[in-house]
Amino acid sequence: MIGYLFTYLLLAIGTSFGWIRPFVGLMVYWCFAVLRPPFLWFWAFDYYNHPRLSFYVGMSTLAGWAMLGMGDWKGLKGARLAITGLVGYVVIGVLTTNAYSVWPDYSWGVLDTQIKIALMALVTMTIVRDPRRIMIFCWVLLASLGYLAYTLNEWYRINPMYLHNNGFGAIDNNGVGMIMVMIVPLAFFMGVYDKRWWVRLLCFFSAACAIHVILFSFSRGSQLGLCMVGAFIFLWAMLKLPRKMLTFSLALIFVGITLRLAGDGVRERFMSIFAEDLDASAESRFSTWRAAWECIKEHPLGVGPRNFGAYATQYGLSAGKAVHNLYLQTGADYGIPGLICLMMFYGSTFVNTFRMGFNPVARRLVWPFFISVAVCTSLGGFLVCSTFIGMESVEVGFMISLLGLVSVAYVNRVSAANPIEALNAIPELKDVPLKSGNDEGEPWPERQGARPAWS
Repeated sequence: MIGYLFTYLLLAIGTSFGWIRPFVGLMVYWCFAVLRPPFLWFWAFDYYNHPRLSFYVGMSTLAGWAMLGMGDWKGLKGARLAITGLVGYVVIGVLTTNAYSVWPDYSWGVLDTQIKIALMALVTMTIVRDPRRIMIFCWVLLASLGYLAYTLNEWYRINPMYLHNNGFGAIDNNGVGMIMVMIVPLAFFMGVYDKRWWVRLLCFFSAACAIHVILFSFSRGSQLGLCMVGAFIFLWAMLKLPRKMLTFSLALIFVGITLRLAGDGVRERFMSIFAEDLDASAESRFSTWRAAWECIKEHPLGVGPRNFGAYATQYGLSAGKAVHNLYLQTGADYGIPGLICLMMFYGSTFVNTFRMGFNPVARRLVWPFFISVAVCTSLGGFLVCSTFIGMESVEVGFMISLLGLVSVAYVNRVSAANPIEALNAIPELKDVPLKSGNDEGEPWPERQGARPAWS
C-alpha cells in the first residue's frame, strides 16, 4: 500500500509540476526509470495493464521544457560529441528499422525506449546546469538505485532464486547484476565525499546491498565487473584515504564477508569463466558472438534493432537468439555506423569525465572530482559487463553518463569564464577550501577553518 501511494504521489508531483518546473518532472521521470513501480510493487498494480507512469510524467516534462524554450544549449563543451553520438545512434536505429527490419514491430518496441532516453538526455543537458541541480540529480539517482538494491535483497530472503529465474522489470538477472555493478562506485565515492555520518552510512549500506545482489544474480559478467570496480576502489582508497592500515584491514574484512556470502555455488560459477571445459551457457555465448560477427560482415549497415534473432538460423543458431554482447549486438542490429555512434557516446563521456577530474576547478570545488571518479569507475564496470551482456536499452548506464556530462559541461563553463588566476572571484568557490598550491607551484592564500580538498 505504501508503494502504491508513493507511486501516485510522485506521479501527481511529476505531472503537476513538470510543465511548470520541468526539472521536478525530470527527476520523477528518472526515479521511475530506475524503480519501475509496477514491477517493484507488483501486488498493487495490474501486471498486464499497469498505467504508463513514465509516459505521463515525460509528456508533462517535455511540455514544460518546450515552454521554456527547450532549455539553454550554450556552454556544453565536453558534452556535445557524446550527445551527438547518442542522437546519431537513435537516428540510425530508425533508419535501419525502416530499411532492413524483418520484425519492425519488435524494433519499434526497442526504439520507443531509446527515443525517450535520447529526448530526456537533451532535457537533462539543457536544464541541469548548476551545482545544486547536478547534486540533486546525483542523489535522486543514488537513492533510487540504493532502494532497488535493498528491495531485491528483501525478495532474496523470501525466494533466493527469484532474481536468477525472473529478473526484474523486464530485465534478466544479467542486466540487473550489471546495474548493481554501476551502483557500487557511485555509492562508495559519494559516501566518501559527504561528511554527514547518516548519509555515509546509507551510501555504504547501498553498496553492500548491491554487491549481495550481484552475488545471488549468478551473473558471471556482473561478477567480473564487480572484481574490476572493487580492485580500483581498493587501489584508490589505499592511495587517497588516511589511515592506510585501517583501510587495508577493513578491505580484507569486507572481501572475506563477501566471499563467505557468495557460497560455493557462486564461486564455482564465477571460476567457470576461466575453465578449459566451458559449460553450455558459456559455449552458447561464444557461438552467438561468432554468428554476430559474421552478420556484421554480411550486413555492415545492420539488420534493425533486435532483429539479429531473425537471422540467427542462417548462422546455425536457434531463431530469436540474442548475442549477449553489447558491442556485437549493436554492430549486428544497428550496423557499424550505429556501433560507432554508441561508442562515441560512452567513450566521449568516459574520456571527458576522466579529464574533468584533473581540472583545477573540479579539484577546488571537490564534488566534481568525486563525480568524475565515481562515473568513470561505474562506466568502466558497465563496459566490462557489456562484453557478456547486451542491454542497450537499460536507462541506468545513460543516466550515470549524463551525470558525468552535466558535471563536465558545468566545470568547463566555469573554467572558460574564470581563468585559474581569477578563481577566487567565482561565487561558487567563495567558501571552497584551497589546496596547498596551484598547478604552477604558487601558493594559494590560506582560509581559516577550511577542510582539506581531495587531490
